[in-house]
Amino acid sequence: MNPIVRKEVLFSLRSSKAMVLQILFLTAIAILLWLLWPAEGLQDIEGQQARKLLMIISIGELALVVLVAPTFTSTSITLERERNTLESLLATPMSALKIVFGKITGALTFLILVVLTGIPALFSLMLLGGVDPKEILAVVAILLVSAVYLGMIGLMVSVLMHRSYRAIITTYFVLLLVVFVFAIPTWPVSGKLIHRAGPIGAGIMHVLASFSPLEAMLSLLVPDGPYTTGAKGWPAFWQMYLLITIGITMITTLMLMFTLHRALIPAKPREGLKVVERGQITGRTVLYLFFFDPRKRKRHIGWWQNPVLIKECRTRRTLQLHWLARATAIALMISIALMVLVSISVSALAAESVSTISAMTDAIGILMIVLLILAGPALTSGAISSDRESGVWDLLRITPLPAWRIVSGKLQACFIPLLLMIIGCSPALIILVYFQKGLLPNIIRVMAVVGITSVFVTAAGMFFSSMFSKTSVATAWTYGVVLAMSMVTLLALLGKGIFGPRFMEIAFMINPITAVMDAAGDRYMSNYNLFQPYLYIISTAIVVFFILSVIRVFQLCRADK
Repeated sequence: MNPIVRKEVLFSLRSSKAMVLQILFLTAIAILLWLLWPAEGLQDIEGQQARKLLMIISIGELALVVLVAPTFTSTSITLERERNTLESLLATPMSALKIVFGKITGALTFLILVVLTGIPALFSLMLLGGVDPKEILAVVAILLVSAVYLGMIGLMVSVLMHRSYRAIITTYFVLLLVVFVFAIPTWPVSGKLIHRAGPIGAGIMHVLASFSPLEAMLSLLVPDGPYTTGAKGWPAFWQMYLLITIGITMITTLMLMFTLHRALIPAKPREGLKVVERGQITGRTVLYLFFFDPRKRKRHIGWWQNPVLIKECRTRRTLQLHWLARATAIALMISIALMVLVSISVSALAAESVSTISAMTDAIGILMIVLLILAGPALTSGAISSDRESGVWDLLRITPLPAWRIVSGKLQACFIPLLLMIIGCSPALIILVYFQKGLLPNIIRVMAVVGITSVFVTAAGMFFSSMFSKTSVATAWTYGVVLAMSMVTLLALLGKGIFGPRFMEIAFMINPITAVMDAAGDRYMSNYNLFQPYLYIISTAIVVFFILSVIRVFQLCRADK
C-alpha cells in the first residue's frame, strides 16, 4: 500500500474532527427525514411529494459536503509546510506521482465516506413511491463527483497557500463564488441574464454556471425549472459539470506534481523595522498625509485604555491606521459599485406594483450580510489561537489582566474592521433615503440587523478561537456555523408546501439574510415577523459566546500543572 495513503487516511479518520463532522452530518439527515416524512406514510398518487423530498435531501447533502470539504482538503499541503515535514517527504524515495496520489486519496477519502453514509436516506424515499432508482443513482453520482471536485479545489488552494487558515479562508471564498455567484445569471433574481445576452455572452454564462454543483444538481432533478434553463444549443448543466470536474482534477494533479518537483523557495525575510521618533518627518509621513506614520514611536498606553486592544491595534496589520483607511476606501468603492449593479438588476426585475427603491434596499442589505459572512470569520477566528501558535499567549497569560478584559480587548479589536466595512457600505443605503424618505425606518432596521450580525460573527469567531489551538480549525468551525445559519436554513424555501408555516418561521428566525429582508420590508418575509425574534436570539447567542469565551480564557490563563 502507498504509505502516504495509509498515513493520510488514518490521520483523517482517527481525528476527533472527523467523528464530530460525521455525527453532525448524519444527525442533520435524520432530522430532515423525520421532519419531511409524510404523516402516516401517505403521499399523493403522482409522487410529487417524494420528488420534493428527494430534491431537499439531495441539496441538503450537497450543502453539507460544501461545508465539510475545505476542512479536510485545503490544509493537505499547507500543514506539511507548517510542520516542516515537506522537506522530509520530498527526500523519501517515493516519486512525485506517488506522493500526489497519496495526498489526493487521503484528502478525498473522508468526503467520499460522508457521501456514502447519506445513501440510505436517499434510497429510503423509494418506500413512498414516485422516485426512480436510476434518478437516485444519478443523484449519488453527482454527490460523489461534487465531493471530488470540491476537494480538488481545496487541494489547489492548498498548493498555492503557505498558511492553513489562509487556505481555509480562500477555499470557502472560492466555493461560495463557484456554487452561488457563477449560477446567478441563470436564476430569475438576475432577470435571466443568460437569455438576454448575445450568443457569445450566453455561452460564457452557460459555461460559468456549469462550474456550480448546485446548478448541476438542480438541472438533474428539475430539468425544466426556472433555475435550470441555459443557453440555446448548449448541453445540460450537469453534463458540462461532469466534463469540468475531470478538467479540474487533471489541472490540480499537474499543479501538485509541479509543486513537488520544483525546489522549495524559502520565505522572504521581513523588512527591518526602523522606528521614527515622534515629531520627525519622513517620506512615509508625507505619503500618509501627516496624520500617521506606521513606523512612528507610539505613545504610552493610558490607564483608561484596554492594553489588549492597544496591543492588537499596534501589532495586527489589519488594525493599523493606514490599512484601516485603505479598507474603508475599498468598502466605499464597493458600495458605489453595488449601487450601480443593484440599480441595473432591480430596475429590470421589479414589477410595477413593487417600488424599485424598496427592492434596492432589500438587495443592498443582503449584499452587506454576504460581505460579513465572507470577511467576518477570516478577521475574527484567529484572535486567540494565533497568539497560542506564535507563543505570544504565554506572555499575555502572565500579565495581571483578568480573563474578561482580555476577551473584551480581543473582541473590540476584531469588531473594528467589520464596523469600518459596514460604515464604508452604508452610503449605498443612505442615498436611498434621498429618493424615498419613507424608507428611513426600514434602513434603520436593516442597519440594526447588519450591526448585530457583525457582533455575532465576532463573538462566534472569538469563541472558536479560544476553544481550538489552531487558527485553521477555528476558522473552519466559524465558517461552518455562519454558513449553516445563512445558507442551510434557506433550504426551507425548497420545502414550501411540505414544511408548515411555523417550522419555516423558526428556521428563518436565525437566518441573517431572511431577517434583513424582513427589516427592509420584503413582502414575502414580512409575513413571518422575523426582525424582533432575530435580534433577541442573536443577542442571547452573543452573550453566551462571550461568557463561554471568558471561561475558556480563564482556563487558558491558569498555571500549567
